[in-house]
Amino acid sequence: MELVFVYGTLRQGEENHHLMENARPVALMAWTRGSLMDTQRGYPAMVEEGSGIVAGELYEVTLEMLTRLDELEDFHGPGNPANEYERIRTEVMTDSGKREAWVYVYGERKHDVIAQGDWKLHLLRQNPNVLYFAYGSCMDMERITLAGADEWFADVRGCGAAEGFNLQFTYWAEDGGRADLVETGGRTEGKLYYIPAECLDGYLYLREGVHSGKYRPAVVPVQCADGSMQDAVTFVVVDKSSELSPPGHYLQEILRGARPIVSAEYYAELEERVWKEYGFRLAE
Repeated sequence: MELVFVYGTLRQGEENHHLMENARPVALMAWTRGSLMDTQRGYPAMVEEGSGIVAGELYEVTLEMLTRLDELEDFHGPGNPANEYERIRTEVMTDSGKREAWVYVYGERKHDVIAQGDWKLHLLRQNPNVLYFAYGSCMDMERITLAGADEWFADVRGCGAAEGFNLQFTYWAEDGGRADLVETGGRTEGKLYYIPAECLDGYLYLREGVHSGKYRPAVVPVQCADGSMQDAVTFVVVDKSSELSPPGHYLQEILRGARPIVSAEYYAELEERVWKEYGFRLAE
């Protein structure tokens, strides 16, 4: 068996994902270092140069499946002049640790770089509006309203759930931990907003510290209130630490925002957790 990191049309929901039908998913929120380019032909290409993040998914495949992927990517063997892509080994980061995997790359940069290095995010942002999954303090409207951004968050689509992800506090701030969505099993519920795409650059990227490398935007499959699965934009910590105790004012935002939107069962579990682990209760 081999590990393969995919970042374009082989990802879940994309046109060539059927080729991964019998692959075992290892991580949907994986990433590696490099740059992602838009070829303008309906698929992206990664180059090794640069220290940016390329987002993707990690799968375990058989040698037979790897051969089929070689055919798709026009890889005919190391250094073959007929190659469109080279297949190389790279270090892939997942929430369960670093892994070494195969990845298909271009030899040199020939096209415009995709901001944030995420093909699925790049496609979503071509729409006027995107689904946004808030699982932490952005479930609460107080700071959003104070920033004058409340009109962007007026369209609330109800509760969403990210299966296979836990709510943890892995980002260090001066007064304590901040929330993160970590792919280590479990289930995290949150608030779904339908926001204008301009809200990402205009507010959320600034709030989440995207440009300073604190959080990165990511696309996560979310179960909606009607039972359907949809891709939603969320934000995850880049350099995760061990869990840190969050401050009371931050836990207040999370509980206050969650209470009217998440299921009663999830809220009760969240409320019990922050009391047992952090000694915090939301004032009535």
